Amino acid sequence: MNLDQARALAEEYINGARGPEQDAVPVGVYGFDGGYVAWVRDLEPDDPAKLPETLGGGCLVIDRATGEVVTRPLLDPETVAELWPGRRHR
Repeated sequence: MNLDQARALAEEYINGARGPEQDAVPVGVYGFDGGYVAWVRDLEPDDPAKLPETLGGGCLVIDRATGEVVTRPLLDPETVAELWPGRRHR
């Protein structure tokens, strides 16, 4: 899974759930060794890299090797990446 594939998957996952009556929202993507963290960016943030201040929000982690998508609490992307356990044998 590369960055472009991860961005497309995240945008489909996030905006696909919104329905046709709602406008698409911008999606931020942060890459790290194990995968990608994706989140909904504010429509007009003061700092485009800053996460929304919404309490209780979530983000996605996309596993680089498998493309598996999981949700995580909305923290800064670096923290989410640090907490990612990586591939696990099931």
